[in-house]
Amino acid sequence: MSIIQHQELYSLLHQGVSEANKRGTSVLVSQVLPVDAVDPLSFYAAGSSLYENDRTFWADPENDTTIVGLGTLKSFQAKEDRFQMIEQKWKKFLEFSLVEGAPSRPGVGPVLLGGFSFDPGAPQTDNWSGFPAGGMVVPKLMLTKAGEDSWLTMNAIVKETDHPEELSDQLLDHLHHIHDIMPTEQATTVSRFSVEEVKPEQWKNTVRSAAANIREGKLEKVVLAREIKLRSEQPFSSSKTLMNLKDQQSDSYLFAFNYNDKCFIGASPERLVKRDGQQVYSTCLAGSIERGNNQQEDQELGSKLLNDNKNRIEHDLVVRMIRTAMEEECEFVQVPSTPELYKTPHIQHLFTPVVARARKGTSLLRMLERLHPTPALGGYPQHQAVKEIRQVEEMDRGWYAGPVGWIDYQDNGEFAVAIRSGLLKGQHASLFAGCGIVGDSNPDSEYEETKMKFKPMLAALGGNRYD
Repeated sequence: MSIIQHQELYSLLHQGVSEANKRGTSVLVSQVLPVDAVDPLSFYAAGSSLYENDRTFWADPENDTTIVGLGTLKSFQAKEDRFQMIEQKWKKFLEFSLVEGAPSRPGVGPVLLGGFSFDPGAPQTDNWSGFPAGGMVVPKLMLTKAGEDSWLTMNAIVKETDHPEELSDQLLDHLHHIHDIMPTEQATTVSRFSVEEVKPEQWKNTVRSAAANIREGKLEKVVLAREIKLRSEQPFSSSKTLMNLKDQQSDSYLFAFNYNDKCFIGASPERLVKRDGQQVYSTCLAGSIERGNNQQEDQELGSKLLNDNKNRIEHDLVVRMIRTAMEEECEFVQVPSTPELYKTPHIQHLFTPVVARARKGTSLLRMLERLHPTPALGGYPQHQAVKEIRQVEEMDRGWYAGPVGWIDYQDNGEFAVAIRSGLLKGQHASLFAGCGIVGDSNPDSEYEETKMKFKPMLAALGGNRYD
């Protein structure tokens, strides 16, 4: 960082102190600087030296926006009316802010990163202790990479009694330390681990019972998830896991959120909602089948999925719900009449993109509240399905299948659905996978589908087989 940029940070912090003194309240100061190409994964890994359990990572599959946050400047948490409460607190926090150097593109400057649990009304177990029902943070240091361009955002909350020199020195010392230890190459080798099934036959019985309820007309669809537990010879590393996910699942959203001594991490193929200016995007992703061993087999499996009645019913329920939610908040909603195939390394899905234009007064978090949970993650009708899950699913989903992502100070942002994911804690990990259950669901087939959905995280953690 040049002497001129040092002076820019000091000058802005000094301005922040003056503003805090004038207003009698603290002020957010956010300095954005363009930087030379920095590998986000190396920045995340080096950040562990100062912020071991206080890091965030987000990357979209288009390589349009990658964000790494180090440290927590400000945390926003809520359980009741969580989307509205966090939005209100965020807007109030931004009322007194000084932002300098931010380009006119999303994801740079003050940004909130985090997520929400699947069901805030479900009992929480020790497995997810520390993770709030809704939790988003403003990092102290943040790297944003967009294509070939990179920016560093340094954030501080300034009070009238603060000394700009001390604030500036602390931020720059942390930044220089991280820069100096950033690895040029990182080892992705991982330790061996064992896999423990959690009551598989009981889960199949739950699927059998749910399918019977659907045939009786109590609801149309419910998504049931299950868990497997891993134990490793060495502590699981979120940095190594992210590197493997980047190599193996480059067509997915990558995310990592640390709370206390745990890390929720994954590679999701499913966008929930994105906002860029007035444009709003969502994705209907439901119905899945494995990939083939060769091109012909892969095409045959894809054709089978496109013409499978059970999977088309599942997919159409998702399209119906997302279209309705989008029409309530947006105009010019465009939804293709038939799905396409979306292929990831282990699975192919039925996929329908949705595009719309936000109405005046529509916010990203308001859209999030409308859309979560979609029938792809909960079921249909929404409230009955979530109630059914709460009653019969013998696991704590926590943030699994909840929305994770980011929102910037201009209300741009993006959230994905946190599937293909796991919770890391030292030498232990929990992985999660679910299936949409309808009236003709077969428990054994649904069980095999979950095994297929565990594969991305197992491979990233170092396991090549799951039989």
